[in-house]
Amino acid sequence: MIASTSSSARCLRKVDLHGTRRIKMTSLQTQAIKVYTNPGSRGKIAEWALAELNVPYETVLLDMRRGEHKTPQYLAINPFGKVPALEDGDLKLFESGAILLHLTNKYGKLSTDQLAKAFQWTLFANSTLSEAFFSNRSAMPTMLSTLNTLLSKSEYLEGEFSVSDVAVGSYLLYLPLFYPDMFVPGGFPDKYPAVWAYMLKLAERPTCPAPYKEAIKQATDGLAPSGSGGNPLSNLFKKR
Repeated sequence: MIASTSSSARCLRKVDLHGTRRIKMTSLQTQAIKVYTNPGSRGKIAEWALAELNVPYETVLLDMRRGEHKTPQYLAINPFGKVPALEDGDLKLFESGAILLHLTNKYGKLSTDQLAKAFQWTLFANSTLSEAFFSNRSAMPTMLSTLNTLLSKSEYLEGEFSVSDVAVGSYLLYLPLFYPDMFVPGGFPDKYPAVWAYMLKLAERPTCPAPYKEAIKQATDGLAPSGSGGNPLSNLFKKR
């Protein structure tokens, strides 16, 4: 379970790397966590977790075309020049899984056993599941069938909503964006009904990132183009 911390706002503002304000949100007296990201990155995993935890944060959007991820300022945060990355006080972190686990450990108020489960599912999502979805697709049916069996017995991975669902759910909710042709009659929803129901439930959460919600809406409404080709990340860049 994700336990919320008391806060008067969730997101302070969104800025670019040079500090230009893009969207003004609610101001806080405390210094915000900074999430460095761009619309097509796994930074949404961190943003989703922070929203669930009700921890204030500041989104710093990097313009990759302008090379903002390769500036000395950003390389001091992530020397590999990738996104997402996070600053939490003096702590600088990169890798979405490490960021998610840090946030869970610091702000989630989990027991030792709950934290161990969070590690289990986050590492599974970022390695085994990610590889099956995007590198070794021959393993995808096995992953989805196993998840379908588990989710047919439980509403969420740990019985009630937890950080594990943010980790695994984020990758599942990417699928309509990358593989819209899977979401047709007789396709994914019929083959893996428990997983599909789980994805719908996650997308209904107010904190679920907008691109995930839009992807599920298109899949549900039958709006996903068949054989459209092009960049599967295009929808990610359309919405925050």
